[in-house]
Amino acid sequence: MCVRASAGHWRIFDTDLSFTRSFDDAHLVVMRELKEEGSPKQAGPVSTPNKTVVTTATKSKSVVAAAAVPASPKQSPTQKEIADRVDTMRQWCRRLRPHYVDPSVMPAERLSMIMVDRKHRLAFCQIPGVAQNDWRRIFIFLTGKVNASNHLQISAYDAHSKYGHLIQRLSDFPPAERKKILHESTKLVFVRDPFERLLFTYQNKFLAKYSKYFHETFGRRIIQRYRKNATAQALKSGSDVTFNEFVRFVVDNEREATGLLNEHWERYYKLCQPCAIQYDVVGKFESLVADTTEVLSRAGALKVLKPPYMADTLVNSEKVMNSFYQTVNPTDLKRLWKIYYPDYNLFSYPYPNVLKTVLRAATNDY
Repeated sequence: MCVRASAGHWRIFDTDLSFTRSFDDAHLVVMRELKEEGSPKQAGPVSTPNKTVVTTATKSKSVVAAAAVPASPKQSPTQKEIADRVDTMRQWCRRLRPHYVDPSVMPAERLSMIMVDRKHRLAFCQIPGVAQNDWRRIFIFLTGKVNASNHLQISAYDAHSKYGHLIQRLSDFPPAERKKILHESTKLVFVRDPFERLLFTYQNKFLAKYSKYFHETFGRRIIQRYRKNATAQALKSGSDVTFNEFVRFVVDNEREATGLLNEHWERYYKLCQPCAIQYDVVGKFESLVADTTEVLSRAGALKVLKPPYMADTLVNSEKVMNSFYQTVNPTDLKRLWKIYYPDYNLFSYPYPNVLKTVLRAATNDY
């Protein structure tokens, strides 16, 4: 059976159980390069976004507001915010994917991003670029099988390679066991503003000089396709891809369905299946410390872990966002929005300010 929901000609959810798209092992290669050449510098911090209003597009009538969650004297602001996000996500799922698909019978490939901790009853969907390394460190440390006094002593490289075998994935279990795990576990997903994550991916995988895997695997073909009069050195190294070229690649790749998607810029709903898994917690990178502390407290893991729980909590400022996105053709920006707006809706993000700024002068409707 195949059930689809779409907005215009853009498919939003596809439950065709015969369809699978596997990811490559790019993160393993990148982790090796990190070990050899050091971690890249991160962009400066930005203030937390304002209270979320969910929209599809500036002039779209398809708007679903989050239902009000009754205030409880026992709820902290963080708990209420998390509850609001979960409520918004479930409303969108009921609207866009009314036919529920049991995740226990889904192809294993679709569940491979979800880490499982049976002892603490946690199921966490790891998303590259959203504190993935820190959460892998936490899951590894909670196994009790690592000789370290603190989870942050585990290097990013070891979290993917040396100790990677200690992490259980939901896809490792047979269907009946998956159903039991999902029933017993607190199901978590952490996200960040999709456009900010896309810029972070560009900075981390293309702008950073250490990331040879992405230069050679994607950079070369991007330059070859989009740069007129590219030099022989640029075609050979693939190390100086511009942000505009990267965005064009993402947009064309999605439109042409060439199968070159990588988990570092794949959409959240494709990675984490939020309308099938029915997550209990939606955490955000913009409030990472508070949300992580709340989750670990619920799981009883604060007795084992020591703060700080997260190593990286920095995001790009609005000024930096504007400086990069203003180099992108307005038509490509509109297409990029159509790719990522389901994630904005599902995970309670407002229409991005960077688009308001960059597209203010644009007149063509979309």
